[in-house]
Amino acid sequence: MSRPFAIGLTSAFITRLREPSLDPSVVAVLKERLAAHSAELQGQLPELLLRSNSPEEAIRSWLSDKDLSHWIPQSQGGSAQQGWQFETASWNRSRGGEPMSAVDVGRAHLDGGIDAFAAPGVAADIAGHCLEAAVLAALIAMAWELLRNHESWRRATPGERQQRLHHILKSAGIAALSASSLSLAISVALALIPGAQIWLISGCICSTASALAGNTSRAFTLQRPDRKATTNENTIYCGQQHA
Repeated sequence: MSRPFAIGLTSAFITRLREPSLDPSVVAVLKERLAAHSAELQGQLPELLLRSNSPEEAIRSWLSDKDLSHWIPQSQGGSAQQGWQFETASWNRSRGGEPMSAVDVGRAHLDGGIDAFAAPGVAADIAGHCLEAAVLAALIAMAWELLRNHESWRRATPGERQQRLHHILKSAGIAALSASSLSLAISVALALIPGAQIWLISGCICSTASALAGNTSRAFTLQRPDRKATTNENTIYCGQQHA
């Protein structure tokens, strides 16, 4: 993973990781819907709604055309404890008394995630995070290049400084573009994948480890070192000592 890309990924994760997420239990319309069916949330509500600029309004709008569909219909003795999913009302009612299949559950979850993008405040929130991640990534990339090469920059000629400046701006641009596009990808994941806080933390740790510098090309990465390469390097080093 190239360093500008890793910096962009880290920035995208950081900007999403540090944002507050609304507690769904304080949203009255959601609380009433769950209480009516004795249901508990277990990833059925897109995380993206809870992180929008207007979370309560977004959830209210999103629920306006959703039914709480039981995997096994109540007419057949089913309950929310056996499994349920928020689903477009027309889909639920057209199925009648038939149980939800795995395809029905997956389709309802995917459709709900896509619908989250149209909820009030969500698009503006996504755009804001894309911009924030791009700016953060550009600043980190520029700071990293300047700190790493400050000695050579001090001794460089005007022509060399111009070339180095071009390289710094190029790295910052790649990092910014990576951050904005990856921030959008993370927003899609927030709409479709439950348990956002856990995988956001894991992703941030992994991308930061790849972005950090080390004494070798493998330093600060999570890859297992090549035993053969390590042996060869030690052999060369020992040979130089004996010589």
